[in-house]
Formats: sequence, C-alpha cells, structure tokens
Amino acid sequence: MDAVSYEVVDRVAVITIERPERRNAMDVDVFGQLRERALQAAGDRDVGAVLVGGRDGVFSSGIDTSVFGGQAEGGITLDFIDRLQSAFTAYEDLDKPTVALVEGHCYGAGFQLAIACHVRLAAPTARMSLMEASWGLVPDLGGTYRLPRLVGLGRATELALTARVVEIDEIVAIGLAERRLGSDDPRAEALELARRLANGPHALREIPRLMRENAGRDRPAGLQAEALAQVRCIQHPDFAEAVTARFEGRDPRFSGA
Repeated sequence: MDAVSYEVVDRVAVITIERPERRNAMDVDVFGQLRERALQAAGDRDVGAVLVGGRDGVFSSGIDTSVFGGQAEGGITLDFIDRLQSAFTAYEDLDKPTVALVEGHCYGAGFQLAIACHVRLAAPTARMSLMEASWGLVPDLGGTYRLPRLVGLGRATELALTARVVEIDEIVAIGLAERRLGSDDPRAEALELARRLANGPHALREIPRLMRENAGRDRPAGLQAEALAQVRCIQHPDFAEAVTARFEGRDPRFSGA
C-alpha cells in the first residue's frame, strides 16, 4: 500500500496518510508522496478541491524518528530540509482549495502540514501541538512563517515556545481551525464541504493565492492584484453562468476550471 493514498470523490482529491500503525507519522516516503499527490491533484482536470487527512481518525503524530536516523551519517542538510518543506508548500501553492481534516493527534510536522492548507476543519478529537521545542528543535517546515499569519505573532510564539497541546475548544477559539466539525462523522462532513468547494466557480481558485500573496503586498499592489483577478473572473464562463442562473431562478452549474 502507498504511504499516501489518492482517491477522487465527486471532484475532491482525498489525500490520506496511510500509516495508522505509526499514528500516521511522516517518514521520508510520506513526505515524497505528499508532494507527488499535491502535484497530481494540481494536474487532474477532474479535481476541483483537495481534502488532506490521516487514516483511522489521526491526522499525523508528526515526523517519524527514522527520518533523523536515516540522515545521521551525512547530517541533516539544508537541501534535505528544503525537500521536506516543499512537500507542504505544494499544498499552499495549489490553485485549488486545500482543506485539512484535523482528527486526533496533529503534532509537529502534522501541525505544519495542516497550516499549509488553505482551510482547517477540526473534529472533536483534534489535539494540536507544535512540538519541535520539546526535541530541542525549531519548527522548520513552515511553522514559524505560517503560524504567525494565522493566529498572530504573540500566540504563535507562545505555542512554539511551550510545545503545549491545544484541544478542540481552544483550537477553534484561537483560529488554528476555521470550523469545528460534529461528532457523528467528521470525515463525511469535511468531504461535503470540500465537495461544495470543488464544484464552485473559478473564483475559488483565485481566492487562496490572492489572500496569501496580498498579505505581503502594500495596499496599491494588493488592490491591483484584486483588480487583475476580478477581470479574470469576469471573463470566465462561470461568471456568466452565475448571472444567468440567478435570472432563471436555478442553481448555477459551474465548470470550476
């Protein structure tokens, strides 16, 4: 079985870490396959959104200690870390909405994968921790870059310094996840949201990149980027379909491309 599986369900690429016996810890194969799956989804014309999760109700317990052992002889190099980082950046850079389904343990590398996705949905069982400091390490898979943008500098610094475990109520309260899922079937609930995004208009492909890149622009550049994206949306057939459907009193049928 692949370390990371890929299945398309109603235009949603469901990407799942398949190591439940290790609480979906990420070894080198997982990192490589995560990146491959992201690129696969990017090029898949039948995919409009991506749902990322782990098997058997656990997102990921973090990096597998075999990663450190496997690099012991040559040391952990900048090139090696760059390869690991690229696996997560691939989800942030996707021009299709990426949704993380956070269930159970979401620690260390798992935490950093989740915050690389565009949206996070948390099940009642979710437990999140940026654990690197407890190993004498810094978060090096995008945590120090993405987390302050998500929850603010002070809160991000506190989470990284203490490596404490955050449970569901606080996860939602501080903005680590945008939505709390119900307890009956969080995976089905997450898939339903991803399905709606996958079948939405072309604009949903513009929004994540626009939001992300405008965070680093000044106001004139940000407004210009908005205007350019809007022109592309207006010229896309999905805009005409939205207008026509509104006048005809029906649900729009978007291409999403």
